[in-house]
Amino acid sequence: MKRSAFIIAFALFVVAAFAQETGDDWFWGKPITAIQWDGVKNADRKELDALTRPFIGQNLTDSVWGDLQEKIYGLDWFETIEPAAFPSDAGKTGVVIKFVVKERPAIVAIRVSGNSGLRTTEILDSVTEKTGDILNSSKTRIDELAIRKLYLEKGYTGIVVSSSVSTTAEGVVVTFQVIEGSMVAIREIHFTGVTAFKEAALIGQLSLKKAGFLNKGAFEESKLAADRQKIIDYYRARGYIDAAVKDVVRSTAKDPKTGKEGLVLTFVVDEGKPWLFGGVSFSGNKIFSTSKLASFFTQKPGSVLNFDTLTRNKASLDDLYYENGYIFNSIQMSEHRDAEKLVVSYSIDIVERDRAHIESITIKGNTRTKDYVISREIPLEVGDIFSKAKIIEGLRNLYNLQYFSSVEPQMLQGSDENLMDLVIAVEEQSTAEVQFGVTLSGIGSASTSFPLSGLVKWNEKNLGGLGKTVGLELNASPTDQDLTLSYSDSWLFGKRISGSASLSFKHQSLTTAQDILGPIFDDGVPDPYTSLEEYEDAGTISSVYKMPYEYWSLTFGLSTGYSMHTPAGDLGFGIGFTSSLYNTVYDTAKYRPASADIRDTANQWLWTNKIPVRAYLNDLDLWYNPSSGYYASQKFTWAGLLTSIESQKYIRSDTRLDGFLTLFDIPVFENWNLKWVLGAHSALNVIMPQPGAAEAVVSSSDDLRIDGTFVGRGWSSLYSVDEGRALWDNWLEIRMPIIPQYFWLDGFLDVDVLRTSSGLVAIGSDSATASDSVLGWDNLVMSAGVGLRFTLMQFPFRFYFAKRFSFDGNAIDWTPAGSDGGIDFVISVSQSLN
Repeated sequence: MKRSAFIIAFALFVVAAFAQETGDDWFWGKPITAIQWDGVKNADRKELDALTRPFIGQNLTDSVWGDLQEKIYGLDWFETIEPAAFPSDAGKTGVVIKFVVKERPAIVAIRVSGNSGLRTTEILDSVTEKTGDILNSSKTRIDELAIRKLYLEKGYTGIVVSSSVSTTAEGVVVTFQVIEGSMVAIREIHFTGVTAFKEAALIGQLSLKKAGFLNKGAFEESKLAADRQKIIDYYRARGYIDAAVKDVVRSTAKDPKTGKEGLVLTFVVDEGKPWLFGGVSFSGNKIFSTSKLASFFTQKPGSVLNFDTLTRNKASLDDLYYENGYIFNSIQMSEHRDAEKLVVSYSIDIVERDRAHIESITIKGNTRTKDYVISREIPLEVGDIFSKAKIIEGLRNLYNLQYFSSVEPQMLQGSDENLMDLVIAVEEQSTAEVQFGVTLSGIGSASTSFPLSGLVKWNEKNLGGLGKTVGLELNASPTDQDLTLSYSDSWLFGKRISGSASLSFKHQSLTTAQDILGPIFDDGVPDPYTSLEEYEDAGTISSVYKMPYEYWSLTFGLSTGYSMHTPAGDLGFGIGFTSSLYNTVYDTAKYRPASADIRDTANQWLWTNKIPVRAYLNDLDLWYNPSSGYYASQKFTWAGLLTSIESQKYIRSDTRLDGFLTLFDIPVFENWNLKWVLGAHSALNVIMPQPGAAEAVVSSSDDLRIDGTFVGRGWSSLYSVDEGRALWDNWLEIRMPIIPQYFWLDGFLDVDVLRTSSGLVAIGSDSATASDSVLGWDNLVMSAGVGLRFTLMQFPFRFYFAKRFSFDGNAIDWTPAGSDGGIDFVISVSQSLN
């Protein structure tokens, strides 16, 4: 809308209001109590509210009205705007301004034509306009420049970009037309004027590279400007604070092999002289002591000046004030030179002002997630002192929800010099989660068996935009099936109190040793052995002596917990309750189990209750894909509250410690860094008898196992043993991003130890023997491998090739006892922290 049209609208506003009050300009000087809109359909109401909020409470004057109309005019969202004024109450103590608008058409599609060197999706990612936005010619022109910049960065120096708009019945279609031209490649890079350093060292600082086997050598104008600064920074970090790149001469040369013209870049450098550091002095500081400020500066007077270190030290000082809410302070650093001694010292002059407070917090971009679901994750409220650390904490909380693909904070000046508005702009993503996992063993071996197990899981992590989770999980194999329904809420009563409920059904087709041939025993001696000593010496039971049985269970669970943020990380506590009914079914006329527990409970529905108690400390940067930090937890479970009638009676301890460290993070390409993350995990799970009991009473479904999918990757076929009473699970992983937002390449080493009620399990056995009472090399269940790990919430799969091996203290055996020497292919899903 043209400015003249707005002035006419303003005149109509005055006339309409004047006519309403028969000549009384009642609204002038009255406070604005509300600003209303009529006709808004596609425009972002939250942005409109954020734009007009500072005017609420101000008295309506010519100046205020002019500022308001400039704000609305600048949006360029409306074809017509008709303002009117109404009294806020019968006494006319305030004024309500209402804008009746006609919106510009909405964008229904954005297209690109003429491109071949760059993908359409890559181009559209660079534009700000999105489908559903109101057409804004200013934004379209900005997007033309953004596309041109993208092409220039890719080395297309002759790029031409234009746009056109076509109208349809549904709205408008914006089309960007590009004429790409050709990409310029760099053939040589040289330096002149350099004496202090080797040319190769300077070339290593550049992001621009000459064409080679792994590099196209694309010339990008924006990178050239950045590389000039990198050369200057390199010199300044070594005392040459006056170093400058006077020019970058461009010429061409032909490749003798291909005959193609290539670009030759020559950096013209003026090095200057090296300077020494003379120290730092301070003035104007009252809030913090001089000794406190001086502690941030690590260089010693008399050393070669490192300007990069000095700049970082100054930034740390700035952050000291910033973190404590003093964001409007003036902190100026000035240099003082002694030209004869080549010594430069610095003075820092500080003008301290009052702390900044949060005037408003606005959420933008969320169409599904409720505002309060986002706001409660940000540990700041209106009126709080500004804190950078709390904003960072809030961003981490929001990313860990996995509701958003992008979270961007914006800090705007408030209505007063010590007030500021915090705007959180989010971009939502799908929160429906579908997972599956499959384990296949025997790849690359002569084995004819092909065991298969699978998992299907569905979760909606943001039900109705309310931040609640509902899920369904199904595990199925020829021998095992279970179904679980769950519901959870992490913010009960508006506090960091979690609550969850679950209902699960489980069925297993199992086998166990039987005792039906003479002689008959009551002390657990299975066929075909005639004494417990004979069985323990052998340690194995042939499948021909085993019997089948069915296991059924129904479990209901409730849990709650509380978490808080501490300097060491998020500290949480939790408690739960589960109640289960289960039954062991077999043909009592045909079979007789060697286990007295199974015999005594045959075809009976049994009841057991459990109370788990848990504490954890979480300092991971991102829990679903950490690059730094640690996680520690301790959980105790008491099973069998009513020992006289319940079937299971034991205490279980689960201890876990994970740590992650980024080994290096080196920029290689524009949007990709060579990054290695080292991850380590150790967990100790132990099942113990209750106090005063001789032994733990545990159903087979609760036995500890090496499952081959999450624990001891690749070993599932040998280590699904009964009566697992202790499990020590360890792994090391090196993780490297392929596409950081989507999937990573992982290498792993697993080392696990399993103990049953009889003793430690050794490589190549299905059960433990009495001789396995002391931990030895043959008790270490080891595997190594490599695979892909997807980090998308909707696709959190892990694909691994695992190789089993053993170690006797001297050499590695890649075909250990019980292994066919093949490679196991494992598919699993990412596990949550618990």
